[in-house]
Amino acid sequence: MTIYSNSIGRKISVAILGTTIAALIISMTLNVASFFHSYRQATIQKATGLVKVLATSITPALDFSDRDAAIEVLNSLSLIGNAVGATVFTIDGKVFASFGKKVESLPAKDLDLLIEFNKFQIVQPIKSGNEILGYLLLDGRFSDQLDWFYQNIISSLFILLTVLTVCIIATNYVRKKLTQPIGQLTAAVRDISRSKDYSQRVSYRSDDEIGYLVTEFNSMLSKIETRDVWLNNHREMLENIVSQRTKQLRAKQSELEKKNKLLVKQIHERRTAEMIRDEVERINRHDLKSSLNLVIGYPEMLLTGDPLTTEQRKYIKRIASAGYRMLDMIQFHLDMFKMEQGIYRLKTMKVDLIDLMTSLEEEMALLLNQTDVKLSIMLDGEEIEGMEEIHLTGEGMLLRTMFRNLIKNAVEASTEGDKVTIAIQNGPPINVSVKNSKAVPENIREKFFNKYVTQGKEDGSGLGTYSALLIAKTHQANIQMRTSENSGTEVITTFQPEDSAT
Repeated sequence: MTIYSNSIGRKISVAILGTTIAALIISMTLNVASFFHSYRQATIQKATGLVKVLATSITPALDFSDRDAAIEVLNSLSLIGNAVGATVFTIDGKVFASFGKKVESLPAKDLDLLIEFNKFQIVQPIKSGNEILGYLLLDGRFSDQLDWFYQNIISSLFILLTVLTVCIIATNYVRKKLTQPIGQLTAAVRDISRSKDYSQRVSYRSDDEIGYLVTEFNSMLSKIETRDVWLNNHREMLENIVSQRTKQLRAKQSELEKKNKLLVKQIHERRTAEMIRDEVERINRHDLKSSLNLVIGYPEMLLTGDPLTTEQRKYIKRIASAGYRMLDMIQFHLDMFKMEQGIYRLKTMKVDLIDLMTSLEEEMALLLNQTDVKLSIMLDGEEIEGMEEIHLTGEGMLLRTMFRNLIKNAVEASTEGDKVTIAIQNGPPINVSVKNSKAVPENIREKFFNKYVTQGKEDGSGLGTYSALLIAKTHQANIQMRTSENSGTEVITTFQPEDSAT
């Protein structure tokens, strides 16, 4: 068993023995002091009575000045062990007779008793009737007080040793009764801490606090044992689950590796197809541009040839304008790819929005006539006259493409007799909204600006709103769509002021 340097048993022994010794010492001290005081008081009382008797006996000798009779009376003090000497003084303070130790002068007459540690003096007046004839001074010693003190000390020490012996025996018995269950509890805790065996129990039954502690400790061990068994079972179950999941993961990992290889192969094939497609598109753009040269060149030749009517010149200019627009659209496909990659660099200039919108209105004339839709251009809430100017910094071709797509979508989404409104608000910031009376179908509202999203158009590509979003972002503008069954659809583009653009 482990021996603790500051065990509870040692503390109990020290507490009991210390309390007992302190009580004995205090009791013995008080007892000795009481007896010592009683002894001195008894000695003083005896000496006082003796002095009174001697004073009465010496009165005749002092009254008749018989020195020898006085000395004879004083010699009787030889029988008293505490008497050291006695002196008789006359009324005027002269020594009349003495025995033993002689005192030459009388102390103060009003002092009848003087006590020191080992001696005392008693002064007794000698009277004849009411007349004081002289004084008797007795010198005494507490001669046997030390002997009496030593005897009491020896007896007290004997009693102390006896009581200590009994206390040590009783303390050992009590200590064993108190510390035995605590020792068992400590040993059990140490064994359990070392072996992790929670099936052990401490066998001790009692109705005191230690018994309650042992009972609760055993209950705690039972709960820990139950929990430990449950944890072991749960750990085994988890290990089985982990083992199964590991096998499944390895199988899925093998399957994933196969899919990754297939995906790499598909990516390679797709890249190859995209390279082929890009090359085909490049060739197509080249061929289209070559064909458009005739569409653009012949109208110019016609305009410089034989005189034409005003109506003929108008239609030929529209043919040339359409050719240039197709050329811009062919070029825009490459620009859109750069904008998607974030590498497009704007070729900025001052663009007059009013001029841009009026030219788009002329460009949309055929479509507006075919659909019987009216186009209204508003500036700060009022219909424009065509002479106003609002300049915006941007790339004219891209802005033209963006608003062309938005206006074309609004016109195509309208029915006969409807009106499409282009509302411009001079800033800062500058807002341009394109509004028609029809709502966007619910199934495409959340993805209105997504790529390839279209509905209700046989020849729709789903790139109009997507390209508008790209162009707006390239110009650091904000574009949003609002739609409802009551108010129709409105696409609003907000351009940042030039001093806040980055």
